[in-house]
Amino acid sequence: MLKIFGVPNSQPVRAVVWTCLMHELPFDFVMTSQNRDAKTPEFLGSVNPRGTIPAIDDEGTVLWESHAILIYLCEKHGWTDVWPTDLARRARVNQYLHFHHRNTREVVIQWSRAIWPALFGVEDPDERWLARNTFPGLQNNADVVANTLRIVDGMLGDNAFLAGPAATLADISAYEELGQNQAKYANCTDYGPHANIRRWLVDMERLPYHEEAHAIWRLVGDLGRLSGGMPRIAKANKEAARIVREAVAAFTQAA
Repeated sequence: MLKIFGVPNSQPVRAVVWTCLMHELPFDFVMTSQNRDAKTPEFLGSVNPRGTIPAIDDEGTVLWESHAILIYLCEKHGWTDVWPTDLARRARVNQYLHFHHRNTREVVIQWSRAIWPALFGVEDPDERWLARNTFPGLQNNADVVANTLRIVDGMLGDNAFLAGPAATLADISAYEELGQNQAKYANCTDYGPHANIRRWLVDMERLPYHEEAHAIWRLVGDLGRLSGGMPRIAKANKEAARIVREAVAAFTQAA
């Protein structure tokens, strides 16, 4: 059986988990923290030398990097709904996935700079503290994020989804970064000026297994009201992982 290594609180991990849930592909979700489990000699030596999540072991095929994993699974299982066969549409999906790395992914800095000071009760953290304790971002992160939101909003003005009339891997990958920051979840990014993104966020919530894949958002909640340190996040991750595993068990037993 496919093994997925990661934790529900990770954006790229959720992209892989949600895609598998959508297609009701059975998998074993192996809880693997980025800062501890993924740095062990065993993981570094046999799974991912970068020490990051997600990673998969598909009966001996070991891969890391979420986009590589997603494309592999789509091509293995014929998931042409999210990885189109039409050459031009697939190229647009691929275009977005390349754009994502140092553009939409930079939105995570807003989440990181909200969650970690809140968890540890640090008020008005200085740049030195943020540099030590949050995800590193580009020096011009604020400009990159503003430009990214403008570009993504424009793309969604041309089509219902990022690469055409239906959701693809591009949307799934983007949603994991943008969706969690909404006011009703982490509440750390203002999408007020971006009407197309706001409409798209609602449309993405209608996709199958949205609630199961994103239970972590409800469990963590508004980052401005967060407390409890790492035990709070660990507990939320365990509960969210349980929800994912129950969903997998349900469709596996029904098959």
